[in-house]
Amino acid sequence: MPKFSQPARTVRDIKTLAGKADDLHTPHKMYMRLFALETERHRRQQERESAMLRVTNIDARCLEIDQEKEQLLQLLGVETIPLVPPSAAGSPATKGSMRTPAGDPRRRGRLTTQSTPVETSVSDAVKIRY
Repeated sequence: MPKFSQPARTVRDIKTLAGKADDLHTPHKMYMRLFALETERHRRQQERESAMLRVTNIDARCLEIDQEKEQLLQLLGVETIPLVPPSAAGSPATKGSMRTPAGDPRRRGRLTTQSTPVETSVSDAVKIRY
């Protein structure tokens, strides 16, 4: 039996044309890419129009809120609501949320709340929480 001088062929030795053709320069693939780009552009334009409409609606509602607030203040006889900075008014981060001293082991890690009665007058701002 004669010996073969060439090694046996395997799957790795099979020659294919995969990767040789430039897929981006075939006309039908370029048309498909153009279609995909146009479709995406159309969707983005619709999203933009929708977002602009939402912004317009939000601005209109803010104006309505300001007008209604002015009407209520006029009925109350108050011209403006005084703006008090949070540092001067004792914001919740600084007032009532301080930890107890570390010396008392029974109370370590607990928060203390100092509740003081607060009187509101007509001239104070009314805070509405949702």
